[in-house]
Amino acid sequence: MRLASWGAGAILIDQYSTPTIVRIFSYIGGGLLGFGVLALLAFGRLFAQQDPSGTSQLLVASTIHLLATGGNLLVAYLPIVAVRTYTSLPEAAGFLLLGFQATVAYDLLLLGETFVVRLVPTAEEETAE
Repeated sequence: MRLASWGAGAILIDQYSTPTIVRIFSYIGGGLLGFGVLALLAFGRLFAQQDPSGTSQLLVASTIHLLATGGNLLVAYLPIVAVRTYTSLPEAAGFLLLGFQATVAYDLLLLGETFVVRLVPTAEEETAE
C-alpha cells in the first residue's frame, strides 16, 4: 500500500506542485474514507469482530503486490486529469478523490491478485502429484 500511496502522491505533486496542508489532509482523508467504505462493504458495519485465523496459505510471491501497486498507479492518473479538465472543483477535491481511489483500487486489485495466486499450485501440491 505504501508504494501505491507514495506513487499517487507523486502524481498529485506532478500535477499540482507542492501541496498545501489542506491538500495533504484532503488526500489522507480520502484514503481514510476509502478504508471506511471498504470496511462497511466487507463487514456490514465498522465495529464488527472478525476472526483472522484462516487456514488458507498464500504463495510468497503474492506479497510483492505487482498488480495491486502497478495497476493502481496506472489508474491513479485518470481521476486527476478528469477533475482538472472537466470540473471546476477545487484542487483539494482532486487530492480527496485520489486518496480515496488509491486506497479502494489498491485493495480491490489486491483481492484480485490474491484470487489469481490461489489458482497457482504451490510446490507442496506439485510434489504430491
